[in-house]
Amino acid sequence: MSTPTARDDRQHEAQLLQRARAGDEAAFAELVSPLRERIYWRAAKAVGDLDEAEDVTQETLMRAFTRLETFRGDARFSSWLYMVGSNCIRMHLRTRRRKGAQRMDDHLPEIERNEVLVTDAAPTLPPDEMAMSMELAEALADAISNLPPQYGSILRLWVEDGLDLKQIHERSGLSIAAIKSRLHRARRRLRNSIEAEFGAGALLAA
Repeated sequence: MSTPTARDDRQHEAQLLQRARAGDEAAFAELVSPLRERIYWRAAKAVGDLDEAEDVTQETLMRAFTRLETFRGDARFSSWLYMVGSNCIRMHLRTRRRKGAQRMDDHLPEIERNEVLVTDAAPTLPPDEMAMSMELAEALADAISNLPPQYGSILRLWVEDGLDLKQIHERSGLSIAAIKSRLHRARRRLRNSIEAEFGAGALLAA
């Protein structure tokens, strides 16, 4: 039995896109399934909270599905989806920044308030919250370094090196199913490790 080629993959993606544009949710789910975990981890690093990252991921997929007509095919679908995800992350941070600004001072001059809302930099936190974020960042780094090698190595290929499932398969020799399983277990171990120390819903600084 012949191995699917890159051309076959592109043709299959084009077919899924066509069906998804027509409202086929199953086709869209198949299209985004290989990309969902990476969108989640990018969101987790940016927003600093696992539950919020899940919300951002869901928002990304919903926006992508409802705006598929804007994807012209000039770039790879994955690149377009990551761009949608980046926009959702920025909107999420701006909303959180707005709420934080209102809590700290409801009487900020309008020009200062606008600067808070439009900046793409990380939100400014009070000293105690900043210290906690740094502590959580260190804890996350430790948790990743303490993952069993079979999980940590796959997670780094996926998140840090930006490899997709097929590329990880080619590099590691593992089956796609085994790679998905290890990514899932790595994520679960990280969540358990952080929440055991800081509690459920703890912030994970980028």
